[in-house]
Amino acid sequence: MRGARWSSIGVVALALLASFIAPPSAARAEDWIVTVGARLGGAPPYEGANHDVLWPTPSFSLHHADRPRRFTPPDDGNTVAVVSTRHIDLGPVLRFRGSRGDTGSLQGFDKVDIAVEPGVFVDVWPADWIRGRIEARHGFFGYDGYVGDAGIDLIRTGRRWDASIGPRIGYGDANYMDTYFGVTPQEAAMSPYIKTPYEPGAGQRYLGAETAFSYHINDHWRTIVDFGYHRLAAKAADSPIIPVAGDLNQYSASFGFTYSFGLHTGKKAPPAS
Repeated sequence: MRGARWSSIGVVALALLASFIAPPSAARAEDWIVTVGARLGGAPPYEGANHDVLWPTPSFSLHHADRPRRFTPPDDGNTVAVVSTRHIDLGPVLRFRGSRGDTGSLQGFDKVDIAVEPGVFVDVWPADWIRGRIEARHGFFGYDGYVGDAGIDLIRTGRRWDASIGPRIGYGDANYMDTYFGVTPQEAAMSPYIKTPYEPGAGQRYLGAETAFSYHINDHWRTIVDFGYHRLAAKAADSPIIPVAGDLNQYSASFGFTYSFGLHTGKKAPPAS
C-alpha cells in the first residue's frame, strides 16, 4: 500500500506539471488527450526479489490530440509527452520501486527504502506498428543513482482490440547496482547467510519481454492486461544475494481500466467587430 500511496502522489505531481507545460494554442476542439487509469498487478517489489506483491497502481499520460491514435504498452510508467509528433514523443516519466527489508535471508543487510524515479523518455515511431523507447531516470530516497531502460514493441492498434509485444533491456549505474545487488564488507560480516563481499559496479540489469492486450469498451473506456518477464543478467545475476534471497526470473502481470478524454487549453479568438 505504501507503493500505491507514492504512485498516487506521483500521478498528481505529473498532472500538475502537465498543467504548466501544456502551451496555449489556436482554438481546436481538443488540444490534448488525457488518459487516467488504475491497475491491479503483481510484480517483484524491487529488482531481484524472490517474491511478488499485489498492489493497485494509478496511471496517467498526456499527449497532443493531433498525434495519431496508437496503442502504447502499460509498462511505460506515468508520462507526459511534452513533444508529441507523428514520429517522436518526448517528456518526463515517473516510476517507483518498493522497499527491501533487512530480515530473513537479508538479515544483516542495510534496509533499502522506497525509491522514487523521475526521468525522461523518448519514443520513436518509424511507423504506426513499431515503436522504440528509451528511458533515463534518477533514483531518490531508496538509492542515489541512475537507471536506464529500453525496448522495441510491435504494435497493433485496432477499432476494438489493441496488442503489443517486444523485448526489454535495462542498465544501472554503480550506485544503483551496489544498492540492490552489492554486498559490503560490513554486510558480509553481519549476515549469517552471505559471507562474500560483492561490488558489481555499473552494468546491465536484465533482459526481458513485455506483451499487452487492450479492449475498447467505448470511445472513452478500455481494459488492459499485460504480462512481463525479466531475467537478471550479467553483474546483477552474479550477485551472491540472488541464490540466497533473490530470483533470476522476475515476473509481472496486471489488469486495469483507463479513461481518456480531450482537454481544450486554447482560447477562441473574439468575433470580428
